[in-house]
Amino acid sequence: MGAQDRQPVRAGAVPSPDGKALGRLLALLGDGISAEALETQLAAMQAENAIDQGMAAAARSLNARLREASRREGLLRVLYDTATDLTGIRDVEAVLKAIVRRTRSLIGSDIAYLSLNDYDSGESYIRVTDGAATALFRNIRMPLGEGVLGAVATGEAPSQSADYLTDQTKSHLESSDAAVAAEGVKAIMGVPLRAEGKVIGALLVADRYAHSFSSDDITLMESIGTHAAVALENARHFTEMANALARLDQAQRENLAHVKALEELSSLDQRLMETLASANSLPNLMLLLAESMESEVSVVSPMGETVAGLGTNPDFGNPAALSAAELSAKRSLPVPFTVKGRQYTVMSAVAGDQHLASLVVAGHMSQDRLAVLERSALVLSAALLFERTFQDAQYRLQLELIDELLNPRSGDTEALKRRAGRFGLADNIPLVVRVVDVREDQRQRALAVLKQQAQDRPGITALHESHLCVIEPPVRRGGSHRRDRGEDNGQSLVDTLRQHRIEASVGSSEAVAGFSRLPGAHAEADAVLRALRALSRDGEAADRAALGTAGMLLGAMDSPFATQLLTAQLGPLLDYDSRRGTQLVLTAWTFLENDASATAAAEALHIHPNTLRQRLERIDTVLGTGWRRGGRSLDVHVALRLWRLKSAGLNSNGS
Repeated sequence: MGAQDRQPVRAGAVPSPDGKALGRLLALLGDGISAEALETQLAAMQAENAIDQGMAAAARSLNARLREASRREGLLRVLYDTATDLTGIRDVEAVLKAIVRRTRSLIGSDIAYLSLNDYDSGESYIRVTDGAATALFRNIRMPLGEGVLGAVATGEAPSQSADYLTDQTKSHLESSDAAVAAEGVKAIMGVPLRAEGKVIGALLVADRYAHSFSSDDITLMESIGTHAAVALENARHFTEMANALARLDQAQRENLAHVKALEELSSLDQRLMETLASANSLPNLMLLLAESMESEVSVVSPMGETVAGLGTNPDFGNPAALSAAELSAKRSLPVPFTVKGRQYTVMSAVAGDQHLASLVVAGHMSQDRLAVLERSALVLSAALLFERTFQDAQYRLQLELIDELLNPRSGDTEALKRRAGRFGLADNIPLVVRVVDVREDQRQRALAVLKQQAQDRPGITALHESHLCVIEPPVRRGGSHRRDRGEDNGQSLVDTLRQHRIEASVGSSEAVAGFSRLPGAHAEADAVLRALRALSRDGEAADRAALGTAGMLLGAMDSPFATQLLTAQLGPLLDYDSRRGTQLVLTAWTFLENDASATAAAEALHIHPNTLRQRLERIDTVLGTGWRRGGRSLDVHVALRLWRLKSAGLNSNGS
């Protein structure tokens, strides 16, 4: 355009927009220029007359709209990210913490917290917080409809307070006000949480300075609350589903374990039945139980004595073990107990109301093992009953046999030999008769012990008259049978019974061959036993040889020599006692039997030592002082033993 085409600008006229300036202005708006920077640019353009006032106002308005749209877009993106994050969390506790953490971050508040409604109590209680410093605030419970929290939790509408403690438009509780004051909270705002048409709680924010929250903050909170409620319900449903699946999986594992346990019990039942039918049922049962229990197992009698077992067993006769066994028998259930710091479980085997024995297992017992123990106790009961039935039958045979052997009657001797042969006895082998004396109240227990000891050994054991009687081949002290010298004189029986707390005395005969000689052997054993009692040797075992001089005297008690010996050695003393009613012969016998010890003799006679000294001096006067020393002492001692045996009613026939 030429100079002639330019029109001069009149004073006061509005300049027309510059195309370049307009393009630059639009570029700045597109880059998202701030309001302050835009004002600087607009001022410069107006100074150059590149734009007018209307265009500047339009630019300001457009920039404000663009910034608001950008802010909303950013907010929507944050909300979308928040919703995506929340719905991706499957744990309820983690969702709750994420909600309050995101809310506090988006609103920019000092504190964010979430409450859940308890409709049973009519309260809404703070469940989780972010930014709260005091326990009082973290544990606030508000009645529905009270305060900001209670009002929001009813679900009617969002609610806020610029300065809660001074806000008289809100209802107050002393406890909640104290918690708010302790936390230093001023401004509070919250929105309800709704899920599936029901208000489940409230989402709130708080600041420690007084102010009002904007409508944008409230709108943002409502959006967060909507997403939070959905995420919370999703997490709750997922947790419930996961828990249900876990319970289902646990039930399936338990069912599989139960089926496996039943299969094991079924297999064990079969093996237990096979054990019950075997020849050595009790030892086989012990091995099977030790394998099944993987622990030491013992069978214990009702008195606490170990009948059979594997491993080192303590004394099960102590009060704790006996009480546990008695309780198990009463309840028919396993009962734990402790011995010397070690744990055991006992299950008693019972038949009717009779306690037969007890199974004792070392260590802790699982439920499966307890079931095995209960079944095993039933098998043990059956095994013991079978064994008892067999033993009773055997004992009846032995009882009849021992009576026929010791009281022979005319009959079928060949049948007698066959019956005796079943117990390892023969008419042509040496046999020993032993008479066992125990207290009457211990007789049955002693019989059971001796029968148990005699298992798998030749011989018979039974009650005969008022004592226990054993007929067996000679046994050497090691326990094996043989026919030469040095046989056991019955001491093994005394030792065995003593181990079971039974005091016994045993008289044994010399070995004899031929059933016809057994009655005489029995009389000899009985005489030896009575000689032991007469000589105050209770609790010992002996045969005639072990009695020493007393044993030799047993065969000559009715001979003229015995009478002459008594007259020659003790005649004056016997006459003195007869005339004076004294006990000088008994005093002399007791004195010499106690190795001429005055102290021991006085104690045995239950008299004072001075009284004993006076009696000994009187005996010295009657017999002479030499009766206490040298060869004369031996002669007097032998005569005194002969007197003692005669006083007990023994004669040459042992009757």
